[in-house]
Amino acid sequence: MKKLGIIGGIGPEATVNYYLDIIKGYQKRIGTDKQLPEILINSINMYDMFDMLDQGEYQLVADYLSQAANQLKQSGADFGLMCGNTPHIVFSTIQNQSKLPLLSIVQTSLDRAKALGLHKLGLLGTKFTMQNHFFSQPFINAGIQISLPDSQSQAFIHQKIVDEFENGIVKGETKKQLLKILNAMIQEKDLDGIILGCTELPLIINKTDLSVVILDIAQIHIESAIDHILS
Repeated sequence: MKKLGIIGGIGPEATVNYYLDIIKGYQKRIGTDKQLPEILINSINMYDMFDMLDQGEYQLVADYLSQAANQLKQSGADFGLMCGNTPHIVFSTIQNQSKLPLLSIVQTSLDRAKALGLHKLGLLGTKFTMQNHFFSQPFINAGIQISLPDSQSQAFIHQKIVDEFENGIVKGETKKQLLKILNAMIQEKDLDGIILGCTELPLIINKTDLSVVILDIAQIHIESAIDHILS
């Protein structure tokens, strides 16, 4: 069994969900609740990371996160993951600077989309995810079309992620507005799926809310992490 290292705090709600869901998923796989996987968590300051990204200091972000990964490696982790999508904007740099093999949330999400035969996907996430190409480009390269909300909707989604979801706040009015945005995208772009491209979005959007496939990238990532623990 491999020991998992989690770079957490990206944000706290996602960190808690990753920890609990990996444990529950692991126990379900092995058929007993009397065993636990070995997990290390190194929780960073998400707001420091956002400040660096706002200032375009991508190398500082990579340095910050690769240091966290190396600390996990030194503590005995066999592989690791970041429980947030946004820091994957510098994933390759982090991996190059770290001795800890990292499981990419972008790659696990792409693998699932391909397995499901999806072709037209809408992407939600922080402004860093929606306004950059680190997540969407691998999908485009694989022949999968990616559509984004309009600029006003992007600003709304980012603000709600930072001010509400990252703090565990779920409001009915926010959900109503998100579903309005998503349903309009589905109709206008003829989408066959929606990517919840922030690991806090499943707090407010679930798989029964829409008429198309919902890719919960956090859950897909978690399932892959369990595969690696058991490999």
